[in-house]
Amino acid sequence: MKLKDKFNYDIEPYRSLRDSARVVSKEYLQGNRCLDEAKEYVYIEQSLKFCSEIVHRQAHKFLELLDTFGDLLHERHLMQEYPDTEEIDWRVTFTDMDSVFDFIVKVLENIGEALESFHAKTDNAQFRPMALKTEELMLINSQDHTMFLEMWAIYDQLNEKGSAGSPTSFDSWCEKQLSEEGAE
Repeated sequence: MKLKDKFNYDIEPYRSLRDSARVVSKEYLQGNRCLDEAKEYVYIEQSLKFCSEIVHRQAHKFLELLDTFGDLLHERHLMQEYPDTEEIDWRVTFTDMDSVFDFIVKVLENIGEALESFHAKTDNAQFRPMALKTEELMLINSQDHTMFLEMWAIYDQLNEKGSAGSPTSFDSWCEKQLSEEGAE
């Protein structure tokens, strides 16, 4: 029996992993595409250069995480599949920074749900290493989710009526975050 006849999605026990693996890959790809759109809106329409860089880095991080997810499939000689992603109309989706943050948080929640579903399929003795690596991806996603919630809170605080802040103050805060990240 050849390797590809033993390890593929057409036979058990791997058949049950295909759909959830495709969803994880799709959500990472969708996240990359959508956050790149969001980055453009933040940079061009909101003039927040440093905030747009944070969003852009997250978009590219999704591609790295997509590769990490693919690596855990490859450990079982399973092929990573790349489903189509949907295009968004930024003119409808992004109307202000609150809509941008709300959208990014939803993207991260969608990724979290996809990872949770894949984890549920692999949380058994047979697939324990896959489940553990999926948990690592879940933790990374949770940290990213928290980071964007914190950014949103800072943005809101700096832009409340009567506060001394402004979008420019927020972008300065983002610049500081980037410089601290570079110092690590």
